[in-house]
Amino acid sequence: MSAALPRAMGRAALGLATFALITAGSVALTRGLTEERIADNRQASRHREVATVAPAGHDGRLLDHVLTRPPAPAFGFEAPVTLWQVRAGERVLGVVVPVTSPRGYSGDIALVVGLDAAGTLTGVRVTEHRETPGLGDRIEARKSDWIEQFTGHSLANPPEGGWAVSQDGGGVEALTGATITSRAVVAAVHRTLQWVEAQPALLAAPDSGETP
Repeated sequence: MSAALPRAMGRAALGLATFALITAGSVALTRGLTEERIADNRQASRHREVATVAPAGHDGRLLDHVLTRPPAPAFGFEAPVTLWQVRAGERVLGVVVPVTSPRGYSGDIALVVGLDAAGTLTGVRVTEHRETPGLGDRIEARKSDWIEQFTGHSLANPPEGGWAVSQDGGGVEALTGATITSRAVVAAVHRTLQWVEAQPALLAAPDSGETP
């Protein structure tokens, strides 16, 4: 009887250890698969965002040509800027720049801004925000067409002073009841245009002699 008890305890301990190993392995495997799926979904989402505002005629490899630039506080970029150069083969069609405005009514507003090689806006989309439902959230393309008014404009169009909402004497119509939100988006787009113009190498072909 006394010898049987240690054997039973040993078998129980072995069983518990085996169960623990199987459980730990299952958890690790599930976590690995989940993280991979999340990363894939995030990559697909980013590709859709970039494709929505990128110049037409690109080769589809929208996330392959990544450029990083140092902070530019004068233009509101306090951290290094990572953007995408849009190409058709070796020909540069434009860039897509992610930008965040800290001036939203309820916090930061994140956007992607697309420009062609001439510095003309090919699209602007809001990717993240916490603006007021029914008012400020109409900066989203799926809730109104307000954001579409930027497409086709450039640093010189509207003319100097025009890059402001109409309430401030500018040429951009603000969302009704969401002037602060509108100002934040307009300011972010405007400074992105200024920043890109100050860096012509962003739009230079890889073999042009410019430093990409």
